[in-house]
Amino acid sequence: MAFMNRHEKLPRKFPHIIKVANVVVKIYRGKAHGYPLFTVAHHRDGKPARKAFGRFDRARSYAQEVATLTASGRVDVLSLTSADRDGYVAALNLLQPLGVPLHAAVEEYVAAREHLGGEESLLSAAKAYARRRGSHHDKRVGEIVAELLQDKKQNGSSAIHIKSLRVHLNRFAAAFHCNIGSVTTRLIEQWLAGLKVGPRTRNNNRASVVTLFHYARKHGYLPRNEQTEADLVDKVKDTGNKIEILTPPQMAKLMAKAKGENALYLALAGFAGIRAAEILRLEWKDFNFKRGHITVAAHKAKTATRRLVPILPNLAEYLRPYHRAEDPLFKGRAEERAVAFAKKNGIDPWPRNCLRHSYATYRLAAVADTARVALEMGNSPQKLMTNYRELADEHDAAAWFAIAPKHPRNVVPTAG
Repeated sequence: MAFMNRHEKLPRKFPHIIKVANVVVKIYRGKAHGYPLFTVAHHRDGKPARKAFGRFDRARSYAQEVATLTASGRVDVLSLTSADRDGYVAALNLLQPLGVPLHAAVEEYVAAREHLGGEESLLSAAKAYARRRGSHHDKRVGEIVAELLQDKKQNGSSAIHIKSLRVHLNRFAAAFHCNIGSVTTRLIEQWLAGLKVGPRTRNNNRASVVTLFHYARKHGYLPRNEQTEADLVDKVKDTGNKIEILTPPQMAKLMAKAKGENALYLALAGFAGIRAAEILRLEWKDFNFKRGHITVAAHKAKTATRRLVPILPNLAEYLRPYHRAEDPLFKGRAEERAVAFAKKNGIDPWPRNCLRHSYATYRLAAVADTARVALEMGNSPQKLMTNYRELADEHDAAAWFAIAPKHPRNVVPTAG
């Protein structure tokens, strides 16, 4: 029996009471052979039970445990053998300064040993990790995310890129309230799988996490000159969605009925191939009618790269009434209103990105120049060749780009 440390601080009053919910456990003070003795008294299965300790802190720890287990209906744990009991209490005492529950410590230990594959002891691995860690200053995930976003803003990254990083990485930080050095490849994979999103969105989230880990490595929060845990996360295969386009007759019928805002939006999407989000960011100052192109500025482009989009002859006819316009092109949810209009007029369901896909298909068939069309659309030539080649021929292309308003108006309409 371990006897009381003479410096141990004791309560003023005995019996000392430990209470959890409606369960009361008492600690009595006495002596045995001239030494202090602390007895924990409680009831188990309706019968009185006692256990003596030479130190008050151990008696109190045991009493707290008894009260907690009894209140939660887990009294069976109290039936451990004396040896197991001592080991259990000793484990609790060792973990108490760390504030880690015993079951959590065991789970972490088992997982760590499985990760090591039995090749070395956990202590050896921890010491090796500590040596590597000496070369860097570990930091919490959320703090590094905040630093990264601020750094991107100060260095002039596009608002679109920063927004994408913010969405992905704030979600990541919310899942990992720990230092970045504790986040393993497997944990990242499990997090990505839990997002329950498509392959492309999953890969986009992965790319943002890789950016975070590279930033952390560059700024000394992870070991330098080492591959990060995020780099080891594989991309998932993205077969892409089926490319669906409108036929020239479908588009001609739609444009014949479209007026004002709807006609303008559908024309820019179908005859310039500009992304929906980019269209909504355009201003009339981006249109150079004299030189025949639309400037998609870097801060308005998805790829954060400036590009020039040609104003083809039929698009020019739809834009003619707006040559002197100064108001914003669109107000509010213009894309949703245009899609609703299209559905109402026979194209239901409305294929996702069908107008941009249509432009790419017919433009590539018309000019047979992948690099040129890729520059116009802000895409890669490889993607164009994979997705759009041979979906249409030059006759289809001629019909598509021949669609134009029958009676161009001379009055500047309101886009909003």
